[in-house]
Amino acid sequence: MAPGDATAASSRVDRPATAARGGRRTAAVLVTLGAVAIAAATGSGFVLMLATQVLVLWCFGLSYQVLFGRTGMLSFGHAVNFGLSALMTAHAVRALAASPGVPLYELLPLAGALTGLACGVVLGFPVSRRSGIAFAMVTLGLGELVAACFLMFPGFFGGEAGVTLRRTAVGSLLGVDYGQPRAQFVLTATWVLAVLAFVGWMGRTPFGMAARAVRENPDRIQYLGLRTATVRWVACIVASTLAGVAGALSALAYEIVTVDAVSLHTSANVLLMTVIGGLQSVFGPLVGAVFLTVMQSVVSEFTRAWLFYYGVVFVVLMLVAPDGVLGLLRRDASRPPAPRTIVGGLAFAAAVIVFVESAYQLSLGEPARLPGWSALRGDALAAVTIAAGLAVAAGVARWIRGGEAR
Repeated sequence: MAPGDATAASSRVDRPATAARGGRRTAAVLVTLGAVAIAAATGSGFVLMLATQVLVLWCFGLSYQVLFGRTGMLSFGHAVNFGLSALMTAHAVRALAASPGVPLYELLPLAGALTGLACGVVLGFPVSRRSGIAFAMVTLGLGELVAACFLMFPGFFGGEAGVTLRRTAVGSLLGVDYGQPRAQFVLTATWVLAVLAFVGWMGRTPFGMAARAVRENPDRIQYLGLRTATVRWVACIVASTLAGVAGALSALAYEIVTVDAVSLHTSANVLLMTVIGGLQSVFGPLVGAVFLTVMQSVVSEFTRAWLFYYGVVFVVLMLVAPDGVLGLLRRDASRPPAPRTIVGGLAFAAAVIVFVESAYQLSLGEPARLPGWSALRGDALAAVTIAAGLAVAAGVARWIRGGEAR
């Protein structure tokens, strides 16, 4: 076969796969738009609050995906851009509240974007000179430094109490009352969808391709004449700007900015939810954001062990599907698991839940708010704990034996 024939054949093979990916992406966008429209039209106050939180986290996760998923830069201080942008947005609202005749509310996320841009330019330049573990450690130290500033200079950063704002104090360009949760949700959704469109477009630009090349083989890219440090710096600027939008939306939604916004806890959350959802898709952070929100706001109402479950899900997912939930779904779409595997996984999950809740009740004396759980007392509770623990141990042993056999 001639080289030209081989190229044409390869193009014909790749075309259906590309079309399939495009179809899945379009379907995902349509489903997302439909969910946003339904939530805006029919959601109660609590649902709108949760949906707004999911959107803010999704926007934050998209910014982290640009940095880690596309460029391969693991940051433990990404919350710095998020928190500082939220803080400057809060100060902007307080300043505009003194001039009620200036209707700029819909444009306030630009204040966060500009703050994030400045953070990316100033802070991103020195940290992007390094990559790998050195970059991660520098961002960790930078995050702790900024968090310390929040407590050392309470006059500007707010200290432990944080900086509060009142979003209704700023006039609206459209005459909308943003004291209503539905209006704030629609504004948040508009900005997040704009960020989503930008990230999707950026991935197809020469810079997006260069960022992927730097992630995959930085030495070869350097040999070809492309400065990898410059690509990393630009990636920091873009990611910081998008994190700034998320920070501004967070400040407007919650009307308070505390030291937690720049803490290591927030940086860890964006890392975990992005990896849980999947690094290679713009909808991966959405899956992670939904999971984190459900754990924080729903599961935590029933059990104090929700953080334990959060960690267990992350560890198991990384062992079973390092590409995240979306990567697992794509893999299983072509090779679905056997019914026996599904039943075994559900049984193992049930055993873990029974063991953890029983152990918590034994150690703390506070029964979980689950149906029928308070009836377990004394020897019955101890027996259930032991039986569930043995079931979990048997499941782990079986999984280890299966891994060794493969």
